[in-house]
Amino acid sequence: MYRIAICDDEQLICSQIENIILKHAAETNEKIETQVFYSGEELYKFLVLGEGFDLIFLDIEMRMLNGIEVGRRIRDEMDNQITQIVYVSGKDNYYKELFDVRPMHFLHKPVEAQEIIGDIRLAMKLSDKLGGVFSYKKGHEVHRIDVKDILYFESNNREVRIVKTDDDEIFYGKLNDVFKQVAKYYFMFIHKSYIVNYIFVTKFKYEEVTMSNSEVLPISQSRRKSIRELQIRFEKEGVL
Repeated sequence: MYRIAICDDEQLICSQIENIILKHAAETNEKIETQVFYSGEELYKFLVLGEGFDLIFLDIEMRMLNGIEVGRRIRDEMDNQITQIVYVSGKDNYYKELFDVRPMHFLHKPVEAQEIIGDIRLAMKLSDKLGGVFSYKKGHEVHRIDVKDILYFESNNREVRIVKTDDDEIFYGKLNDVFKQVAKYYFMFIHKSYIVNYIFVTKFKYEEVTMSNSEVLPISQSRRKSIRELQIRFEKEGVL
């Protein structure tokens, strides 16, 4: 089941978006579940209880807890880098504030059905990209980790450290072999010692990246141009 939240203090907008989604689900036979919230506080309280969504259509200009603050809490307080956020607003002067939240898209009111459907399809495509598994050997045992839980790989001689959202793992191997497995899941080979998950990069500089755990990792001089090009490509694809 693909779960979509709609949060807007205008009931008409919520109804419009929900009707578009449900009609699309019926026409495509997609298993989609929707839930509507009429305030940022209502959505936030629901998320705090541990409930999750794959995609959130989120109004910016709401009273009390606005959409930008809800987005920041999702990304920072809850450390949720996976849920896709599409902002909906009648104004377009929020781009600077939205940078840290890394929304997938920004829609202008009044909403258009094709834009809503396009965002659903893109979000589903991205969830498939994030749904892969990385496997490695320790002794004679094969271990498997969801790529969505991996921040980055670090190599030290023959030892590879997997830095995850909750803990670390170490195995013996080569980063080149690691990259062959994870490149298609939006990982970037930024340095001979580091492969990072683009999903968890919170800040890009030409010579370094900052990860969601506040670690700052170098981009080697020889890779800076190609990494910059890759970053631009991912942004155009709407990865985040």
